[in-house]
Amino acid sequence: MGVKIDRAVYTKTKATMTNIEADKQELNGEKFSCPYCKKELSFRRSGKRQLEDRVIDISPYFRLVQGKEHDNDCKYNTFGQIEIIARRPMALKDFMEKKKSDQYAIRLQVVKEAMKESSEEEEEETTPSSQDTENTSDKNYKTSGSMAPYLSRMKDIMILRSKMEENKDVKKHIKLEYKSKTISWDKFYFGPEHKDYIVLSKYFGNKSKPNHPICIEGILKEYERKTDRNDKDYYSFILDKPYIEDTDAEGFKHIPSVRLNIYEENEKLLNYMTDNYEKRNTQVIAYGNPYVHVNTLLKPQIKYHNITIWINKTAQVHLFNDVYARLFE
Repeated sequence: MGVKIDRAVYTKTKATMTNIEADKQELNGEKFSCPYCKKELSFRRSGKRQLEDRVIDISPYFRLVQGKEHDNDCKYNTFGQIEIIARRPMALKDFMEKKKSDQYAIRLQVVKEAMKESSEEEEEETTPSSQDTENTSDKNYKTSGSMAPYLSRMKDIMILRSKMEENKDVKKHIKLEYKSKTISWDKFYFGPEHKDYIVLSKYFGNKSKPNHPICIEGILKEYERKTDRNDKDYYSFILDKPYIEDTDAEGFKHIPSVRLNIYEENEKLLNYMTDNYEKRNTQVIAYGNPYVHVNTLLKPQIKYHNITIWINKTAQVHLFNDVYARLFE
């Protein structure tokens, strides 16, 4: 269905309406149109998601009616946004190459190498746009290094995917490659639903360990300071666990437990994370190399799927805030 849209034209009144206003008026099933290309949209009302110890609201949004496509020059055209990312100044060919008139290929091995590069985080002030509903932190941190632009472009693509309903909305236009293999988007982008995390865990457990990086989406619950086996301090940012009732054939509940870990020495990266957390920018997308371990408890019968990604650079993570949660939490 493409990009989730937060503003549309209400067919009955010809007036522009936000997703929040449409939700207040319970306009599910009413007709809307794109404010840029006039294509027909439908409206999806807010919902709720049960997490371990609370229920959270899921933001309402407008989306294309099935079978429709935004015009090529529309702001909400998926491939148009990909073209904008690809046109930004830099020698992209090693990382992002146009394969067809409407498709690019991303080489994940380049992303993996770029994450290894030694670099520094440089703080830069930004002026938030009046149109910016995500209200991210006033401070951004730019990663230095010859391969840093690749990480920035990967972050742009990750943010774009987070605005889509499903992986299928972007896979038509972006092909993922790792060396000689094509990687399915369903084996790269996981979340925010808990079943996606279980797929990630099984992907690592049922075959030889995948070498390509992955991306994960979720909601940040809390963070804590910890020490590793070498007495090195780090911070662990813990994603909300879902509330699980279903059991498998053996009677086990499968509960994913996802953490993003950052060493204390990465001061500016930690500032980015904690500053956003304090501002309640708790929705998170991050990419990196995952580590998976499954712990089994017999009483009660639970399998904890522990998933960890170590974050070294701010280009690997993006924190933002659901508009609905900000207004109505």
